[in-house]
Amino acid sequence: MEPKIVTLGPLCLAGRPYYGNPDGGAFGKAWERFDTKHNPVAGRVDPKVYYGLEVYGPEFMADHSWTYMPSVEVSDLTDLPGFLFGKVLPASKYAVFTAKHGLASIHEAFMYVYGTWLPTSGYEVAYPFDLEVYEDDRFHGDGPNEEIDVYIPIKEKS
Repeated sequence: MEPKIVTLGPLCLAGRPYYGNPDGGAFGKAWERFDTKHNPVAGRVDPKVYYGLEVYGPEFMADHSWTYMPSVEVSDLTDLPGFLFGKVLPASKYAVFTAKHGLASIHEAFMYVYGTWLPTSGYEVAYPFDLEVYEDDRFHGDGPNEEIDVYIPIKEKS
């Protein structure tokens, strides 16, 4: 699984963060709380694209907990409703991998990226986050034809 390398400008994301361990379906419940159908987000850039932002702090290695934020891209972070949080991601180069079987293969994709590809590539992680990108025309849930893109911010190894 070879990635495509892309460069993106800063991304403004608006979402509802969850902090903890994904065991027990917590991340799925975070998506249920986000619910953009009943709570539309003003200034949304593309109504067919959703992001799962994962931010890793120093405690990640100790207890396998991190912040997960179901989100959408917005044009700016002014006037967000009170239930949403905003995060601006810096411009970065990304390695993009596609999990070809939806949610059933997302864990495998992350294991490959961090355990196999990254250590043998000429790159290292540029920032302590990554993104899952869900596009309406490629992802509808679990199934053999579902696709999720995984974006890893990278920089050349020093």
